[in-house]
Amino acid sequence: MKREVVQKMDWDWVKTRQTKYGAYSAVYVLVTIAILVAANYLANRYNETFDATRNKLYSLSDQTEKILDNLDRDLTIYYFDRSTDFGAARSSLVRYENASSRVSVDYIDPDSQPEMAQLMNIRTYGTVLVEVGGNREEASSSEEEDVTNAIIKVLKGEDKNACILTGHGEADTDDTDRDGFSGAQQAIQDANYETQVVSLQQEVEVPSDCTLVILPGPEAGYLPPAVETLKRYVEGGGRALIMIDPDNSPALAGMVAGWGIRVRDETVVDFSPVGQFFGMGPLSPLVADYEDHPITDVMGNTASFFPMSRGVDAGDAVSGWNVEELFSTTAGAFATAELKVEDGELIRDPAAEREGPITLAVAATQDVPSDTTGSEESAGDNEADADVSESASDDTDEKESRVVVVGSSRFARNYALGRGGNLDLFLNMMNWLSSDEDLISIRPKDPENTPLDLSQAQVSRLFWINVIGLPLVIVIFGVRVWWMRR
Repeated sequence: MKREVVQKMDWDWVKTRQTKYGAYSAVYVLVTIAILVAANYLANRYNETFDATRNKLYSLSDQTEKILDNLDRDLTIYYFDRSTDFGAARSSLVRYENASSRVSVDYIDPDSQPEMAQLMNIRTYGTVLVEVGGNREEASSSEEEDVTNAIIKVLKGEDKNACILTGHGEADTDDTDRDGFSGAQQAIQDANYETQVVSLQQEVEVPSDCTLVILPGPEAGYLPPAVETLKRYVEGGGRALIMIDPDNSPALAGMVAGWGIRVRDETVVDFSPVGQFFGMGPLSPLVADYEDHPITDVMGNTASFFPMSRGVDAGDAVSGWNVEELFSTTAGAFATAELKVEDGELIRDPAAEREGPITLAVAATQDVPSDTTGSEESAGDNEADADVSESASDDTDEKESRVVVVGSSRFARNYALGRGGNLDLFLNMMNWLSSDEDLISIRPKDPENTPLDLSQAQVSRLFWINVIGLPLVIVIFGVRVWWMRR
């Protein structure tokens, strides 16, 4: 009997409250440890991040993802810095590793591995090198835009030269004021193009090393020799981005008419409230409707703006030329042949107006005929000469003229280039012209450059609410509390 009582007492501790709470705590601790272990395992195996910013500032851009998706070779990114400073670049570079199995990132401390630094000629901390197949390219920084540009350059290999025409009142590439073209030139260079200023008043031919030419809104009329030079260049397989502002360059308008492109003698007006929100007036029509074309396919619903624009659309069909319209204004816009402004107000004349939507740009192509390049002259009498002639003919059969005509140059001027999708649209035109369709995309956003455009009414409202209203409420509330306590 006594033994049974002892045995019963030995098991009573299991039923005590302290034992139950202790067991619960042990289970909780084990479950918590299991969750942490599982979370760390999954985090190491599946390195995923979530970007909660509205514009996905901390995700790879469409351009970078497209490039990484198309990689057919292994790519290595080297980052040279003190080991204690690796974290500054890791948050940016790890996205490349996560995006493609062909990308690896090596973090190297030049102090502990001086032989690697010497081998790759590293002189400063924070250097980023991109290597593909033994070819290396240095990036300006570890930011996405710079690293992606280095990847593009090392993959493409060839030099591209954008020749910007001057001598007829075009926008100045050295002008940093609001109407200048310096921002566009810098964007062109950042996109791995060399830039060269060319005057057709001094050159009898467009230089042979020009990948494409850009006409940034000439104000003076082009003389016949310059027009003929440009025409001969394009029709011989050249590439050109031609921007013609209202009331300017009738000779250029006549030239492109010969390619099936109609440049209308009018000014486009748009009273869209969206444009006013971005700080643009009625003479800066809004574009949010893009046609199906490689230049515009990636634009989606991104708004872009075209200050002081004229209508440009497909004209009468011309044999050999294929003309496609790129984008147009909203239906609420209109074009007028007689723009009248009095005391800051636009005077409308319905009889001189053309209702929207108004097409503002076109892209055109032409297969270059084999006889255009004079391949007949290269034909010889012997079999070797015949082979050379056949080879030259094959090359010319692959040539294609490409031209983009836009009814405004001001969309690419300093004050408008950063608005909406203008920069992406401008560079996409260039990439299409240079046959780099794989680079057409929406480019990396700059997290340090997120301008807030407010109207005067919005600024006034913020002033009264934040500067006057909130402090006044606090003062009133404090006085009320003091009075009640008194």
